[in-house]
Amino acid sequence: MTDATRFFDAADVARRFATATDRIAAAELPLPETIAEATAVQAAFVAPQDATAAGYKVAHSPEGVGVAGRLSPIAIAASDAPPAVFRWREGLRVEAEIGVRLASSLPPRQNGYSRDAVIAAIGAVHLGVEVLDSRIAEGGKAPFLLFLADRLGNAGYALGPELPRDLLHGAEGRPLDVSLGGATLFSGEAHHPAADVLAWLVGWANETQRAEDTLAAGEIVTTGSLCGAIDVASPGRLDVRLDARWNLPVRFE
Repeated sequence: MTDATRFFDAADVARRFATATDRIAAAELPLPETIAEATAVQAAFVAPQDATAAGYKVAHSPEGVGVAGRLSPIAIAASDAPPAVFRWREGLRVEAEIGVRLASSLPPRQNGYSRDAVIAAIGAVHLGVEVLDSRIAEGGKAPFLLFLADRLGNAGYALGPELPRDLLHGAEGRPLDVSLGGATLFSGEAHHPAADVLAWLVGWANETQRAEDTLAAGEIVTTGSLCGAIDVASPGRLDVRLDARWNLPVRFE
């Protein structure tokens, strides 16, 4: 089949992800050939309730290109409300992260954005928990563009308590604890893979080929794990505590 006759059905791939009861082998799925095709799958594969709370996780491709995966579903945690609930199944993992909500838009532009310009667009900084549960059997070991179509494995996000803005500069090395039903899953220092929680957000902001409506005012962006991906071996209440001051509980059922 030549490029001229090739047809990639993003809506069909999204439907297969949304309706699968078990993880799907990568070999059984058509492969997107471009970031645009992968993000078209993402756009068709989000929960209806997220229409008023759009959000993304930022990362980079193996070639170093800034990319993002849609967050869905998104739960806005309130201090006086029960913990947000997500579905549990074997193989589920979580990441403790810094999330931000944009106060102003960062549309694609040729001259790009400095780190300070991205910070100026941020309205609030939060503690967050990303839920990882890929619809692909191989997960992150699948071909990258297929994993990107799968929202980089995202299966939900909880936006927790607001944090001081100085954590955009000083999250590294802060005490971080993650527990499930009181049992410790992680206890150590917070560390972002790029040693800067804003590195991947700035990288994606400066990708001129991203959609015009991305990084819009009001959107939530989670910036990358501070503890790696942690296995959640059973249902229960998970607590993330940063700097012994801020706590975000979620429940898996």
